[in-house]
Amino acid sequence: MAGTVHHFGPDPSCVGGMGSVLRILTDNCVGGDEVILHSTWRPDSPFANAAMTARSLAEISSFRRESVVHVHLSERGSFVREGIVLAYARRRALPVVATIHGADFLPFAGRHPRLALGVLRRADLVTCLDREIEQLLIKQIAPSAVELLPNPVPIDEGAGGADGAPEVILFAGEIGTRKGADVLFAAWRRVLEACPAARCLVVGPPGDLKIPELERLELRQPVDAAGMRELLRSARVVALPSRAEGMPMFLTEALATGRPFVSTPVGGIPELAQAGGVLVPVGEPEPLARALIDLLADPAKARKLGEEGQRFCAATRSTRVIDQRLRALYQSVRERHSGRAAQPTVV
Repeated sequence: MAGTVHHFGPDPSCVGGMGSVLRILTDNCVGGDEVILHSTWRPDSPFANAAMTARSLAEISSFRRESVVHVHLSERGSFVREGIVLAYARRRALPVVATIHGADFLPFAGRHPRLALGVLRRADLVTCLDREIEQLLIKQIAPSAVELLPNPVPIDEGAGGADGAPEVILFAGEIGTRKGADVLFAAWRRVLEACPAARCLVVGPPGDLKIPELERLELRQPVDAAGMRELLRSARVVALPSRAEGMPMFLTEALATGRPFVSTPVGGIPELAQAGGVLVPVGEPEPLARALIDLLADPAKARKLGEEGQRFCAATRSTRVIDQRLRALYQSVRERHSGRAAQPTVV
């Protein structure tokens, strides 16, 4: 029985990895016969967010008992906002799954363990994106209630090889220090000296950086899913020299398009890099520049690495693979939840 799955999280039209994941889950009906999104957050207004959360609580009241509530959390206010949704779904005796996104969950949980763990312990199952978070939750919750599960990604089989793309480096995300945009800007002069025909596209909302004017470096506003697919197809290599991450969708989408990446060993990135990426030290422009130059100057190497990454994504996190895993996990949660609900109450 696949049934209905209700996801709660950010509006998928917003910029960010969580929104992208929710859009993929709902557009591709991943994990259920019917997959419905209930938006609880937008960046524009706390009053609108409160109204969306209140509407979500009202909607939960009408759900069928076998429907799965899947709540998506990151850190800070998310554990209050989506935490209320999760607690109410649990009170309504519905099967509840929580997924942890975001780069700052571990420090947040360290500062606010009662809030973070208190919310997560109300879920029947918690899924996460990297092994460090998995190990923490296994110790603090229970091994049977924690699952390492990658985000799904559509495989772009028509993208062509990286060797057919021009000498373009693509960065996407908030243009700030957490994503390492400052490191990329520092490395770009060195890249341009070695590859004078190269271009760098930087796509995303402004962050905490004053952006320098650099030759052959172009800034663009955030784009939708179709726009990002075209940008990835037009690039030979992707760069994301982050200082903190969970499992960035931008890099997963790059591999699904057959594009290699250069990034840093933070969060879940090393797992992705085993297949189609190159890791460089955090905060160091020179190693970043050398790795980017290497892939720009050697199209065959870029193609080989990109193809390996695409095969890895197809085998481990395509929408088909994650659909099968989620259906099995949801069914297990339903059965576990039913068994718990059937137990007599001890007075």
